[in-house]
Amino acid sequence: MGLSKFSWVSGMATVFLQLVTGSFGWGQHGHYVTCKIAEGYLTENAMAVVKELLPKSAEGELAAVCSWADLFAVRSHYYWSRALHFVDTPDFRCNYDYARDCHDSSGRKNRCVTGATYNYTLQLMSACQNSASKSRYNLTEALMFLSHFVGDVHQVWDTEIIDTALKRFYGSDLNIMIESMQKNITEDWYNYVESWEECDANCTVCPNSYASESVKLACKYAYRNATPGSVLGVYCLILIAGVQAWSKEGHTITCKIAQDLLEPEALDAVKKLLPDNLNGNLSALCVWPDQVRHWYKYRWTSPLHFIDTPDDSCSFNYKRDCHDQHGVEDMCVAGAIQNYTSQLQHYREGTADRRYNMTEALLFLSHFMGDIHQVWDREIILTALKDYYDNDVDLLQQDIVGNFTNGIWSDDVSHWTDCNSLHTCVTKYATESINIACKWGYKDAEPGVTLSDEYFNSRLPFVMKRIAQGGVRLAMILNKVFNQGHEAMIAAT
Repeated sequence: MGLSKFSWVSGMATVFLQLVTGSFGWGQHGHYVTCKIAEGYLTENAMAVVKELLPKSAEGELAAVCSWADLFAVRSHYYWSRALHFVDTPDFRCNYDYARDCHDSSGRKNRCVTGATYNYTLQLMSACQNSASKSRYNLTEALMFLSHFVGDVHQVWDTEIIDTALKRFYGSDLNIMIESMQKNITEDWYNYVESWEECDANCTVCPNSYASESVKLACKYAYRNATPGSVLGVYCLILIAGVQAWSKEGHTITCKIAQDLLEPEALDAVKKLLPDNLNGNLSALCVWPDQVRHWYKYRWTSPLHFIDTPDDSCSFNYKRDCHDQHGVEDMCVAGAIQNYTSQLQHYREGTADRRYNMTEALLFLSHFMGDIHQVWDREIILTALKDYYDNDVDLLQQDIVGNFTNGIWSDDVSHWTDCNSLHTCVTKYATESINIACKWGYKDAEPGVTLSDEYFNSRLPFVMKRIAQGGVRLAMILNKVFNQGHEAMIAAT
């Protein structure tokens, strides 16, 4: 495979570090920029080997697969990789210690982004030095994981700050942003670039140093003046690592659809529970649970965003599937919806009932109603926005609403809210998603492969319908909770 020279790994790993430490939190755009800049600094030999390792669908472009690790982290085959996207630094600790912090939620050592960076660098290096290692490791995945995790270990803020910068300063043109950063590397930051490449003891890669830099920046700037549930300014956005899911577009549309269907009493309750500066706009905080899930305080919520259905099973069984990695029952998205709905049913008891944070319960419920209807990740929504809606989310929402008010789903919409109890509701929603995923979501989709237009066009209607169903059903639950109270909710839902 052309791995006869060691220099390509050293050169590639070093070049990834050219990007200014902790400048932005990644998301698709951040990882793309990181890898695009790296490509420009690869030696001829390094570039040749990278192209040889990349899947054909990437067409020789490393940046094309730099978000692969995020996109596949939500698939059951790659669930094990979720812990590799971040470092578990204790709350209120503004330093990083590998022995203390590099572990997964079960306490297994080396299971964090720094450990993963070491691991995949060593895999690629061993393939250079020993031809037997070529068959021992999946070097294509090692390359894609390493490329992604070097971005993650430099992360401080989430993708929102990049999206805002693109819109405000670069005309939503990612290439202009890349050119600006490349210019900074060669001009404004030129005197610092050599130090970015330095590693202790002449190591090829030194992610511990990068993690320490990121943790310090997060403590000094990212979390300063940032509180859960607050709307943050452009320069103070929330840390997020990893899973894309519907992301902001899908969750925003789900919540906008729901809010438009709320009855007056429910609408008033929602407005009172939200921060005053939002003027009752629920969609403004529908992504909040994603934004805080990697904060130390909220890490326990990570299993609540999905369901752990076995690989070989195209069915949902609550008792079998609704648990976290430790086997704790009800720790899944279906259990979370029931829990936070139950909490909101205490809203009428007023401020004297302080057992629950009603604002957080509303935000979690609204978000998880999007998650349970999820089949595909964010990319299919972004592609639709670009190709058909001129990147206008409101136009996409209008199309979705039109389909269930007087369009192709109008005869079916009355059945979307049919279920005898809250438990049967969430079981129904989860079962629908799993059936669609098995029949349509993963069919003809392989790791690292760019999906065809035929795949996209045939799956988009499912995505749009699932967003619509999530919104209609969220409105149904909120209307019943805030209008009829505890007993009516259990009996009618």
